[in-house]
Amino acid sequence: MRNDSDAWPRKIGILGVGLLGGSTALAIRRARPDTRVVGLTRNEQNAQQLLDLGVIDQTSSSVESVCESCDVVVVATPVDLIADLVVQAAEFTEPDCLITDVGSTKAQIVNALSKQPKAESKFVAAHPIAGSEKTGASHATATLMEGKVIVLTPGPRTPDPVLQQAVKFWEMTGGMIQQMSAEQHDTHLASVSHVPHLVSALVALLPHPKARPLVGSGWQDITRVAAGDPGMWTAICQENREAILDELDRFAAELVRIREMLDDQQMEALHAWLTKAKQLKQQSI
Repeated sequence: MRNDSDAWPRKIGILGVGLLGGSTALAIRRARPDTRVVGLTRNEQNAQQLLDLGVIDQTSSSVESVCESCDVVVVATPVDLIADLVVQAAEFTEPDCLITDVGSTKAQIVNALSKQPKAESKFVAAHPIAGSEKTGASHATATLMEGKVIVLTPGPRTPDPVLQQAVKFWEMTGGMIQQMSAEQHDTHLASVSHVPHLVSALVALLPHPKARPLVGSGWQDITRVAAGDPGMWTAICQENREAILDELDRFAAELVRIREMLDDQQMEALHAWLTKAKQLKQQSI
């Protein structure tokens, strides 16, 4: 006899069916083939595409109807919209419904929801570190989060049973769960994701027009993430502004250091600096 917990979640709602929202839906379908997925979309053409792709079973233009009878609701919109949608979802879901998200900033979201008791009691903030410069549900895959870190940042009053539900849910996607505070998350992500994205965009802007025909694989590699959605990244920079500013200061100081080594012809120091960078990169592979 199958344990009833093996059927959970029976129904999930996706508020924002793009790359991460769609990949979450497909990953849960893989783990629980009987799970029904409903997605929020207000565009008929997009709705039909989502159905044709098999990402979701049903679409709705109403947050209330998407959330009806859901076991889990995943908010997968730009980060500046997440807190408001979590509050809405909390109003339209049953008391035991888990609400989670996929945003790459956490502190402002967690802090905003700490002032909303009903939402706070159902919500566990999550960040699957598994994105791409490609956007949209047409690029969603069931394996996007396989083996990737998924950070959970519960608030100080997050009920433990809700946190355990979130761990169970995100483990179904194939991800590896880590927990930390929202503030720790944002500090670390500024270093490993947010500032690197800005640097990638800067490198994309750097070449003189006459130099562009000469770009090779190295330039293509370092500028790959610069192809990301500018609207999404503007929202991330706004939400995590202070941590990004701190990391930009560190980055600027390193640039000054590199310039000084070149200006003073400190080639041994430069070689040691490049060697350290190579070693750190190889350790992360």
